[in-house]
Amino acid sequence: MTEQLRKQTKAASVLENIRQDIMSGYFAPDEKLQMDELKQRYGVGYSPIREALSRLSSFGLVNQEDQVGFKTSPISLSELYDLYQMRKHIDALALQLALEHGDDKWEADILASWHQYEKFLQSGKLDPARWDELQRQFLYCQVKACNSPWLLKIRDMLYDQSERYRSFCLNANNKNKKFIREFIDDNRAFVQALLARNEKKVIQLSNKGWDDSVTMIEKVLRAKKLI
Repeated sequence: MTEQLRKQTKAASVLENIRQDIMSGYFAPDEKLQMDELKQRYGVGYSPIREALSRLSSFGLVNQEDQVGFKTSPISLSELYDLYQMRKHIDALALQLALEHGDDKWEADILASWHQYEKFLQSGKLDPARWDELQRQFLYCQVKACNSPWLLKIRDMLYDQSERYRSFCLNANNKNKKFIREFIDDNRAFVQALLARNEKKVIQLSNKGWDDSVTMIEKVLRAKKLI
């Protein structure tokens, strides 16, 4: 491995480790990130840490302040409501277009993705990172037939920006059997509506899902006294 590639690999590893620590709540919202502490925790020098924090700043997870350093981005109910309201509208449009343009392969991909996701949810071993990965894949399969690259880009951007809010919910409910059973039932009903091409029911269930997510996330944030 060349020295340049080794540095790139180390920087990518540091970035992912810090990102996961922010997602898991190890670093609280609006917490100052001490460089010495980060250096000791991740076992690297200041340069890859600064590079990782600068990149995380572009993702909206970290704020850089002149003469002060870096802090994790704050969270707020107003941002939560705004993000999920936009996600609701964007997904409704994407679903409508996907129902219009989706073919047999689109349906097959939805079924395959849901089968994998449902098996994971029923396994009882709900690692939040794997949960988020499978959920992202499942949600993408639903809308990828919309025939609008820009719509998908905007949707992905909103998904990424809401990741920290979503992680609070996943971390709080990955052992909640009642929540998981209801979550599986809701998604089964949604898949059935998609495959039946029942647009009215699809949008109704999609909107309910977003509203339920906001309610759950707000409940978790209040319980943790983060808002």
